[in-house]
Amino acid sequence: MAYKDFKQMSVWKKAFNLLVRIYTITKKFPNEEKFGMISDMRRAANSVVHNIAEGFGRFEKHDKTRFYKISRGSCYELISQTLASYELHFITDNSDMLELENGYKEVIKELDSLIKTIEKK
Repeated sequence: MAYKDFKQMSVWKKAFNLLVRIYTITKKFPNEEKFGMISDMRRAANSVVHNIAEGFGRFEKHDKTRFYKISRGSCYELISQTLASYELHFITDNSDMLELENGYKEVIKELDSLIKTIEKK
């Protein structure tokens, strides 16, 4: 499907919703994590969303997939940070942890499909 705007992309919408959740969840983290885990998770969540948008705006397929792959890597980073935050009791609700982990796995799956489709062209 050819999108006219990156905001129409299912993968961008999912990543954007997860970005908002990351900000909401990290508000509850200890204040001493402001420049640690909070900053790292927010930066990675922004990377996922904004690299999808930047990839959309690129013309060459190699450029497009490079940004989608960066976004994909940031998803894995967020899964790792989510698991660490849960073990450190920064995330105390198991459902929040699972929501983030499973949500980023869905984004990875969509990015994989998108990358494969573009690289086959």
